[in-house]
Amino acid sequence: MKTLYDPRIAPHALAFKSVLKQTIKSVDDLFIPLKISLLCVFFIGCISCSRQQGTANSFCEDHETTIGFQALRDSVQDGMHLFKSQIYLRAYVVSSDQSGQFYGRLVLQEFSSKGPVLGAVLETDMTDTALWFRPGQKVYLNLKGLYADQKTLGLAIGSVFTSFGNLSIGRLPNLSTQAQLISSCEPPVTVTPQFKSLDTLSDVDLQTLVQIDSLKLDPVLLGQTFAIFEEDTPRAFFDPNGRKILLQSSGYSDFWNQLLPEAWVQIRGVLSKKRSQYHLEIRNLEDIVIQ
Repeated sequence: MKTLYDPRIAPHALAFKSVLKQTIKSVDDLFIPLKISLLCVFFIGCISCSRQQGTANSFCEDHETTIGFQALRDSVQDGMHLFKSQIYLRAYVVSSDQSGQFYGRLVLQEFSSKGPVLGAVLETDMTDTALWFRPGQKVYLNLKGLYADQKTLGLAIGSVFTSFGNLSIGRLPNLSTQAQLISSCEPPVTVTPQFKSLDTLSDVDLQTLVQIDSLKLDPVLLGQTFAIFEEDTPRAFFDPNGRKILLQSSGYSDFWNQLLPEAWVQIRGVLSKKRSQYHLEIRNLEDIVIQ
């Protein structure tokens, strides 16, 4: 079949062909970022699914070789203890680094509505822990190869380092943390803080979530912010009887430059201790309620 050639149409056809090519190229260029984004989402999704699948396969039910916090505490009565066999500590996460607090630490505790509970801090190099371990998440910590000790800060778990000839608990590397701290399949629960007054606090409460009512800022701190920029900052609060507790806030937190409350407040936070003074560390500003 013979192809017809019309000289009147040819220039228009060539122009249309050129415009069509340019349009296709422009559309393709627009889709390149989308393609990259989709590939990134797919890659991240694969990692997430892989992690969740590993968790579901092994920890949808209580592991048969678990110990409680009291047994963990008993193991350090004679000093630092190294766990040589595979055994799991069943716990619930009560800390969060989402607002810039608890850097390099995950606070774990028992879950009970009866009586006092025990807690411990896991020292870790892992950052953005709240993305993996939300408050109230049930977890299993494989203690094999980890050290535990109890000093003024309370019960601590992690790796070990030597300083001036003395062994101390150090941060567990990021990959080791991911390998040894496994989330349960169960959804997060609400961990109710222990209701305490300053005269009933004891070292048994260290590294647990507590709530203290009727606290007021030291008058000399009126007009001050929660923290000094880039510095861990203690701020004194007093109860109606003049007893003191320190609110510990990070100078890297989201709220470091917010003004401290002037009214009587209720504070919920993790209890720690430095020397003989108790400290409270909140997760975010929602842990402080004006009364």
